Amino acid sequence: MGLKHIVMVLVLSAASLQALAQRGGRLSGGGGLGGGHSLGLGLSIMSPSQGDVNSWIDSLGTTGTKNLGTGYEVMVDYEYKFSMTMFSMLMRPSYFTQSASGGGVEAKLTGLTVFPILRLYPLENNFIKFFMQVGLGYGQLKTELSNSNTVGSGSFDGSTFGAMGGIGAHFCFTESHCLAVEGNVRYLPIERNTGSSSGSLGGTITQTQGELELNNKDLGTTLSGIQGILGYKLIF
Repeated sequence: MGLKHIVMVLVLSAASLQALAQRGGRLSGGGGLGGGHSLGLGLSIMSPSQGDVNSWIDSLGTTGTKNLGTGYEVMVDYEYKFSMTMFSMLMRPSYFTQSASGGGVEAKLTGLTVFPILRLYPLENNFIKFFMQVGLGYGQLKTELSNSNTVGSGSFDGSTFGAMGGIGAHFCFTESHCLAVEGNVRYLPIERNTGSSSGSLGGTITQTQGELELNNKDLGTTLSGIQGILGYKLIF
């Protein structure tokens, strides 16, 4: 899924949420100490450091290859704010993609995460709502590598549990519609990937059946990094 496809998903989802708001209206308060329900969607741009995969790409010594850089993540969430408190709980699934290709070498990573999040609103009014949040969650990542120069390709999977924390704000232009801005730090390293390949991938990859190894050590991937999120929030 490329950036254009992700943006299209966000636009269509925002239109659907707006239609829901117009049809159902707001069911409970979301400002001050009132409780309430909300739905959100967002787009994150981040660059998890895929050091092992990039090390393999560099070891090939092939002209025109490219390292993994920027990744994109699209997410949705459901939030419930507890009445007469500053606390709320979120459930947030997300889809992540990061890829690079050049010189006949391609690396593509796609993954899913699910994070229950505890959020605290220390300052809020009808227009702006500041929050802090922490969460514990799960992530899985699929790594697809191919090297047309050696006619080799393979697919490998890994998963892990991790944590995140950050701050953000909602800027509400109406009672129901808000712009969401977040900055988070996420720790979600995947130290072991398993799968298989056909043909040789070349370079410093020394095992492709069962565990994927680089220089006879487990090749690791990650969903860790600094996460900036821009999104839309519907309060109802």
